[in-house]
Amino acid sequence: MTPARLARRRNYHVGNVRGQLLAAARDILAESGRAALSLRAIAERAGVAPGTVYYHYVDKAALLAGLAVDGFRQLALAMHEAYAADPAGGGLRTTGGAYLAFLREKRELYELMYEARDSGRTDVAEAEAEAIAVSRSAIMADFQGLYPEAIAHDMAEAIWAWGRGIAAVGLARGADGGEQGDEAVQSAVRGLTALIARA
Repeated sequence: MTPARLARRRNYHVGNVRGQLLAAARDILAESGRAALSLRAIAERAGVAPGTVYYHYVDKAALLAGLAVDGFRQLALAMHEAYAADPAGGGLRTTGGAYLAFLREKRELYELMYEARDSGRTDVAEAEAEAIAVSRSAIMADFQGLYPEAIAHDMAEAIWAWGRGIAAVGLARGADGGEQGDEAVQSAVRGLTALIARA
């Protein structure tokens, strides 16, 4: 065992094991991809015994759902911080930019998030709802005074759905690691922006 892992074992505390496991899973996902996310590898990276994982997560799907929840919370925070830093830039531009940056930087995590979301996990759906609320609030501020609140709400919801579709196109076209995905995303964003400007 490496000195770093020995140090993690010495720092082991029951209260932070879930956080250690999620941090380990995030690191493995970023460094080696989804295929490397075994419970044994996650436990080793976190510096805990393999059996400890099952005390906190009933199975691998539950742990990955925890990772997805964490991912949506990261996305919500990124959008919130982007808008707070430049509210004059507009909610659509700032939160949309943060969303696309998250997609570019954390592609595998983003894919995992929506796989878990679409599997019907309530906890993941609730985490996505938190992220949607951040986007909705910022975008509705763009439309304040231009549209009735109910219409602005529906437009913000539609923009989130379009954003997910744009991301799906980008991920599909960029599956080989080339630049086609980014080009597809940028083209779709320009089209969406033009549509909104004419609304």
